[in-house]
This record gives sequence, C-alpha cells and structure tokens, in this order.
Amino acid sequence: MHIVFNRDEQKVRVKALLPEIYQQTGLQVLMPLDPAGGGSWIAANQQGWICCLLNDYSAEYQPLPEVKRSRGLLVTALVQGGDWHKLDLLLQTEQLTGYAPFRLLLFVGRQNPLSWSWNGSELRQSIADPSPISSSSTFPRFIPWLRSLYWRMTMAKNPSADTQLRVHQQAKPWHAFSGIAMQRQRVQTVSITRLTITNDSIRMDYWDGYPSTHDRLPDKSVLLPVSNPAPLLQTYSSKLDVKALFKHYSPALYSRLKPWQMSVLRCLLAEQRLNQALGQLNTLPAERFCDEVLQRLTLQPQIIACRWPLPASRPVFICNHPTGGIDGLLLISVLQKRYPDLLVVANQVLGEVQQLAKNLVAVPVFAQPKDALPAVQAAFAGNAPLLIFPAGRTARRSSNQLDDGPWAKLAVTLARREQRSLTLLHLRSENSRWFYLLAWLRQKLRIKANLEMLLLVREMLKPSVKQPQLFVDIPMHSIELDALADTDRQRISWLKRRCYQLPAIYQETPDADVKPSCSRRAG
Repeated sequence: MHIVFNRDEQKVRVKALLPEIYQQTGLQVLMPLDPAGGGSWIAANQQGWICCLLNDYSAEYQPLPEVKRSRGLLVTALVQGGDWHKLDLLLQTEQLTGYAPFRLLLFVGRQNPLSWSWNGSELRQSIADPSPISSSSTFPRFIPWLRSLYWRMTMAKNPSADTQLRVHQQAKPWHAFSGIAMQRQRVQTVSITRLTITNDSIRMDYWDGYPSTHDRLPDKSVLLPVSNPAPLLQTYSSKLDVKALFKHYSPALYSRLKPWQMSVLRCLLAEQRLNQALGQLNTLPAERFCDEVLQRLTLQPQIIACRWPLPASRPVFICNHPTGGIDGLLLISVLQKRYPDLLVVANQVLGEVQQLAKNLVAVPVFAQPKDALPAVQAAFAGNAPLLIFPAGRTARRSSNQLDDGPWAKLAVTLARREQRSLTLLHLRSENSRWFYLLAWLRQKLRIKANLEMLLLVREMLKPSVKQPQLFVDIPMHSIELDALADTDRQRISWLKRRCYQLPAIYQETPDADVKPSCSRRAG
C-alpha cells in the first residue's frame, strides 16, 4: 500500500527536519519534525500504525491563546503510545479543546484508515472516505472537491504508485492556486512524503521543497521494520456457484429444484455480479477485503463510542441485525483494526469467500442447532474477540420500527460460563422499502417461505443507507451480567432492550459531575 502526503505551509515557516527514527516510550517512531510546533503531520511506528493529520478549514473554531497547542503534537503522542486504550483517552472532546479543527487518519498495517474529525465542539469517528482526502484554507469545500475529481480521473487511467506520486507533484487540475501541488502568494506545498507499506516494513521517502524544485530521487529515504509482520500477500480464487452451494449445503432442497427455478435463483442472488466483484477483490490482502467492499459500495459508517473493551478482557460483541450480510462485513471492517484476531459466529456459507474464512466460526444454518454448538463453545473458551448476532435473522419492520426478533440466550450463557466481557453494539441502518413490502405481503398471504431473503444480496449490492451509524456501549463484565436478572433468558431480553435504546441514550446531555451520556442507567 502507498500513501502520498503533500504538506502545505506558509513560505516563511522554518523548514521541517528530515525524517528520522526516534525511540519513544519503548517504540521506534519514524517521522519528519516541525521545529516550530514540535510535532509532525505524518508518522509511523514499528507496530504498523501510521498517523496523518490535515488541518480542517471548514470549521471556524479557534482555541484560546492560553490553551492553544500545535496539532502536530497530537500525531506524535498517538504514534508514541501505540496503544488503543491510550488513543481513546487522547481522542476525547475534553482533551481536544486546545487544538484547532483537524482531520486525523489512522492506518493500521495495510488496512484502510479510520478517521476522526474535530470541529472544536464535536469529535466524529468514521471509516475514512475513499482517496484522496484534501483540505484548503481558501474555498475549503470547492478546492478539495476539484482536486479529488482530477486525482480520481488520472488514477483511473493508470492506477500505479508512479502515477500517484506524479499527480501529487503537479500544479493541477487548473492552476497552482488550487493545485494538488499548491502555490499561492504566502503559502505553498513545502514537501511530499511517500510511505510504502509491505507486510514487514514501512519505507518513508521524503522530498523537501516545492515539487518543481525536486530531483527524481528523494532527499531522504528511511526504512522502519515492523515488529509484527502481516501475512504474506496471496492471490485468492473466491467464486460463488449458487448451484454447487445448494447441492452441498441443502441437498434435499436442491433435489426438488427444477432447472428454470435454479436459473431464477441464480439471477435473484446476483451470482454474476458477485463473482465480477470478487474477481477484482481477489488480489487484495485479506485484511483489506471488508474495507474495500465498503468503499466500493460507498458506505461510510459513523462510529459513536464511549469506551472500547480491552483485548485482555476477551470481549464478546453482540449486535442487532438490521440489513443482512453487509452488517457482518461492516463490523469486521471496524473491529479488526482494534482486534486483528476477531472471530465472527456466522453462516458457514460465508466461508466460501476465502478472505473471510479465517475470521469465521462457521454455523451450519441448514443443520440442527446442536450441530453448531461444539464450534461455538470452543470459540468462547478461547481468547479471541468474538462477534455474534444473537437474533440469527435480518430485521423486519414492525409498527414502523425495525425488529430482528427474539435473541438467543447462548451468547450470555457462554460469556458468563467463560468469564468474558460483553459489549453491546447497535447498528442503525435499514433495507429498501421493497424488502419490507415483500415481507409484509408474504405475512398477509400467510406464506411461510421467507421470500424477501432472496432480495438480500441485491440489498447488499445497493445499500439504502450510505452512512450507517454504529453505537458502542460500555463494556460489561461477567459479574454485571450475573446481576442483570435471574435467568439467561431474562438477561438476553434486557440486553436486547438496551441495544435498541443505545441511539437515544447517546443523545442524552452528558453530565460530567454524574455520568457520561452512555452510562448504564437505561434498560
């Protein structure tokens, strides 16, 4: 993966120090340094974290002079920590009042980045927009849009690392005033930094000065070994054959299907479109598969979290199930950045997608529930973080609200038995009105077969909600689970009510003297 970053600054600002490897709090950190502010705008550490910061000129907030701090200090603090818990403590509203508005990106290994946007009063977290990401002090919305349009058109013609660097060196698309390599009366692009991330290293190439003054070779190149190498790149051959899947997983149903019925199923399940998409994704690292799916579907999840569980607590995440398969892909994309060994209890058919197979605790949907129990029990007895959808079905609309039906108590029973923490997630999203209309008609006509399920693949390929919201509750330890109710059936009912209340709970006004807005007083 390649990251190219242009730094724009005032012409009178002192030159930055060339990139060096610094030993910080036990970690090796690679970055250029700004002597004026003492921080940096791009930095990487030996754990594979890469932090990039852009000023946000669309927000008007400016901190008071007596508390104002350089935004670059935030970058150095985050990569020096190298710890998600420390990152969460730093990225709190009350900790950021001294910083002017910014956009912060955090890459973990070869995955697409998480993004935090601070406007002076609110901090928003999301999966980052597709490349490129830009900011401008003049026409702060129009110029980034113009640059983005040119960047994408150019990269589409020849998508290579050389093209990417060349685009960043050009005073285009229109004029140096708005160019990607920008030059105005008082400010200009003062350096270009390129990072090349492989499975076991990060190389930083640095060109100092305005791009027209650059030599072909960088002014400095530094290689930083990564302490936990990622798996070697491999090419996958994922392909879905609807006919073969029915024959393997449901032979009784397959034997009853006529050829024309199978043809209709293959069309409804969008077999051809799915395989075209998989063919394009088969060359990517597995850890980027879900990220890339979200970008191709133009999905940008918004993440609302008060506190995340520590990996040592062996967390179990349980979530509502509003839309189908895209729910799992979205949550894997978000969670595997923090918890790289995440496992998902899911339909065994998803194991046909080779990039997902290592993340799955496969449940044989067409078999008896008891057949899935040994694999699920073994997963709970281990240490890997787990994600489970206790409803086991996609939500339907009821009384103008979404409801995914009764939740199975198994997650609570096993979490208590294995002394694991449990964290509720609520995903606010929905399918198209056609999905719910078909479900309503089927129920009115008393048809038992879930006909609307045949639309789920098409719902995934064309999501109705482009910015779903993910609400993360405060982690709950097993002793708290014990105190919720007398039986596991009652406990899972309480958890379901709490899950559906999370959006409203986060809208409550925080009271610093009492509890945060996501306190556990609802339910």
